[in-house]
Amino acid sequence: MHPQTYNDALKVILDAHSSEVAARLVRFRAAAEDAGTAIDGIILDVFVDQDGEGPFDVWARFSGPSAFKLDRQFDDDRNLFGVEWTEDGWEPNVPARPRGWTRDDLESALFEAVSEWLSPLIPLGDPEDFWRIGTPWSE
Repeated sequence: MHPQTYNDALKVILDAHSSEVAARLVRFRAAAEDAGTAIDGIILDVFVDQDGEGPFDVWARFSGPSAFKLDRQFDDDRNLFGVEWTEDGWEPNVPARPRGWTRDDLESALFEAVSEWLSPLIPLGDPEDFWRIGTPWSE
């Protein structure tokens, strides 16, 4: 499967969550503004499941001296998107890792798809680098 074909199939699933995620991002930004200089940004992490077959999560986390406090305040609400294994398969039913792709290929495709999905949802008007999209290992 071509990466763009995978990306297009995944985008349909991600788009179904856009309005809810956009509202959360606005709430996170408001909390960061209320914290003042104690928060210097919000990081949106793409976590690929250990088996690297398809499930992944997207989490928001705050950066700065008050990050722990705000992370705890929002707790599981920071999980912007997640794929879970159920007895019926993955929920939601995201495309599986294409044959011949390595875990790194999947992570790269997921990062690209999630970045394309999240970028227009991020509230406008924040300082440069306030919002960062990455993987937990990219900092």
